[in-house]
Amino acid sequence: MGVSRRQDSAGRITEFNGSAEKIFGYAKSDMLGSPIEDIIPEFLSSFGTSTGEGIGDMDSRPNRIEFTGLRHDGQEFPVEVSISASASDEGLSVVTYMRDITHETKIREALHAARDEALDAYQEKSRFFAMMSHEMRTPLNGILSAIHLLHDDRLDAEQRNYVEAALKSGDILLGHIDDVLAIERSEAETNAHELQASDMLALTSGMIDTMTPLAQTSDTRLHLDQDGLTDTPILTDLRAVQQILANLISNAIKFSPDDDIVLSASYDMEDTDTPILHIEVADNGPGIPPHDLKRIFEDYVSLDSRYERRTGGTGLGLGIVRRLVHRLGGTITCVSEVGKGARFIVRLPAKFTETETPLPVAPLPLECEDMPALTLLVVDDNEINRDLLKAMLVRLGHTVMLADSGQEGIDRAAEHRFDAILMDISMPGISGLQATQVILQGEGPNADTPIMAVTAHALPNERAAFTAGGMTGFLQKPINTQTLKTALSDLVQPAALALSTPKDAQTPPQRPVLNSHQVDELFELLGPEKLADRIGDLRQRVEGQLPPLASAQDGDELQRKTHDLAGLCGMFGAERLHALLATIENDCKRGDVQKARDQVTKVPAAWAETIEAWEARLSA
Repeated sequence: MGVSRRQDSAGRITEFNGSAEKIFGYAKSDMLGSPIEDIIPEFLSSFGTSTGEGIGDMDSRPNRIEFTGLRHDGQEFPVEVSISASASDEGLSVVTYMRDITHETKIREALHAARDEALDAYQEKSRFFAMMSHEMRTPLNGILSAIHLLHDDRLDAEQRNYVEAALKSGDILLGHIDDVLAIERSEAETNAHELQASDMLALTSGMIDTMTPLAQTSDTRLHLDQDGLTDTPILTDLRAVQQILANLISNAIKFSPDDDIVLSASYDMEDTDTPILHIEVADNGPGIPPHDLKRIFEDYVSLDSRYERRTGGTGLGLGIVRRLVHRLGGTITCVSEVGKGARFIVRLPAKFTETETPLPVAPLPLECEDMPALTLLVVDDNEINRDLLKAMLVRLGHTVMLADSGQEGIDRAAEHRFDAILMDISMPGISGLQATQVILQGEGPNADTPIMAVTAHALPNERAAFTAGGMTGFLQKPINTQTLKTALSDLVQPAALALSTPKDAQTPPQRPVLNSHQVDELFELLGPEKLADRIGDLRQRVEGQLPPLASAQDGDELQRKTHDLAGLCGMFGAERLHALLATIENDCKRGDVQKARDQVTKVPAAWAETIEAWEARLSA
């Protein structure tokens, strides 16, 4: 319903038509000469005036303004007001056209409520997926672990085929669970960026190495073009870029059996000082029809359902890539022609940095690891997982004690000294994280024992909580003997291996000065000249940090400086020095600052032998 009325510049009503009478419940005779505030209390104040002087300045006002109207019976209701003003010899005259928008407002409020309800439901769905992933991973861990235990040399050819088929099916199922988790994680971290210095030369080379075993299963050949990259690190979310590359390459492998795939990476300056990281993954597969090029980045889209069933796809991989790329402020496109393959093009904003890339020391090959027999405690409320984990550990030559609850784990840790503790997280009563804190904060024999989280939880914020709670490592279910052996090596070797010996008798393990496997990779990646230059730069930076390390005032400062120094050295294969720095950092985390200071005195000698080993290797 439309209402028109006229007022003067002071806000007194000079005209009030029949529609206005009907809406507001006032008679025209009662309203003439009355102030406009009687029916729209906030009208004049919205112009920043109580007398109406600002009403004539209409150019800066919206064409339509919403107010709260007041009826004769005191009832408030929403009105939409259009205003026009004109000047004459008699002064300023303002004409308003008002419309009762009660119905529209109710519809809008209902839409907002529906939106909020949908958002709540969506968040509940995310929580459901996270919980279900845990519930599905737990029995799947038992299944895959049992199958891995069966997979040994005592099987004949037919039995081995059955076991390998079961493992492959289990891995596909695990991949489906991980895809759903990745969707939930990418949406939960929409604005979360973990920027760090990242070497794209090393990242792309490492990604080819990582994906090659998968490519070999379908006789696919992977190629790398790094001509457009430099060895200067960039600031980016390293984990997100890794996941983008992994999904694009694995997707290309599915559609390119017995064919070639090329990963290309370069920096595009685009006439600015800010580089663009340009990534392409090109395959020679069947190609994509034009009408499907945009649809492929939607969730659960499989262009060929028969092929997706055959390859075990969920249709989520490219949706995950799209989310990650957009989260990093980039773009992703696909160029394809049916029968001639496809090119997926990712462009990400980046920023060059002088910070050294904090890559960890590469793990020793399993056949080269020299791990002594350990005494271990396994804490898990699931009997199947507990027994299977024990069987794997016993097969690796370790002695194992079991606990079926957080409280029993605390009790066992108070009675016996262990080299390491493997702790499940989700247990009734006392959780694994709570049990860890009790053990590490107590005065028992395991107050300095490394404790590893063993769980199906995979979200980054949960891993951060494990670390903050004192846990030293993370082992994600499902578990096999290979991953277990690697995890134990990473857990116990950086610290003192002989944890079960008296503290006074402990000596740090003698690891090689350089990790020869990692150094060989650096030579292959950078070449002798560039590697020598990088080590020269590193030498200046490290020698500048040694005096501040020795003079650190407290445990927090010492831990921070040790962590920074370890990051500088780790990527160059300084294994013995890195292990010493890891021991110092762990001592600081446990609050044993004096022990950490004692270890700091060994750093200069370890650094000197590292430099000597590097120089010998470079001159060889």
